[in-house]
Amino acid sequence: MKAYAIQRNVHISARKANLVCDLIRYKTIAQALIILDNADKKVAPILKKLLNSAVANATNNHQMIGEKLYIYAVTANQGSTIKRSLPRAKGSANMIRKRHSHLEVVLSDNPKQREQDRLGIKTHKVKAKVDPKIISAKKKPALKPIQQEKPKVKLHTTTKTEETK
Repeated sequence: MKAYAIQRNVHISARKANLVCDLIRYKTIAQALIILDNADKKVAPILKKLLNSAVANATNNHQMIGEKLYIYAVTANQGSTIKRSLPRAKGSANMIRKRHSHLEVVLSDNPKQREQDRLGIKTHKVKAKVDPKIISAKKKPALKPIQQEKPKVKLHTTTKTEETK
C-alpha cells in the first residue's frame, strides 16, 4: 500500500529540489531523516517536514507500521513561474523568473511494491490487446481506385512529303 504527501508552490526551482530528492529516494525513513538533517540546501527542511507528514498519513490513515516504511518515490515537479523585469541599459529589460515547484513524497511498507506495479502494468497491457480474429472480421474490403481511361487524341504531325507540296 502507498501513502502520499504533497506540498505545492514551494518557492524553489524544481531543478534544485531534485538534487535533494535524489539523495533520499528508495531509502528508509530513518536514513532519509539523517540525510535531510545534514543536507545544506534550502529545500531540506521542507522535505523533512513533508516526509514527517507522509509518515503520519501512513500510520494514522492507512494503518502501516512506521518501522517498515521506505520512500517509494519522491519528486519535485515544476510549478508556476512568476516573471519580473530588471531594467537594463538603453531602455531594455531582462526577465527574472521566480520559479516554484510541487513536492511529492510516496511511502510504501511493501519492499516488493515496485515489482507488483510493473507486473500490474504488464497484465493490463495484455488484457488490452484484442483478439486478431475479431479485428479481421471487422475489416471492410478496400475500395479500388477508379481508373480513368486515357483520352485517345491524335496529334497532327506533318511529314516531309506534306511540306514539299
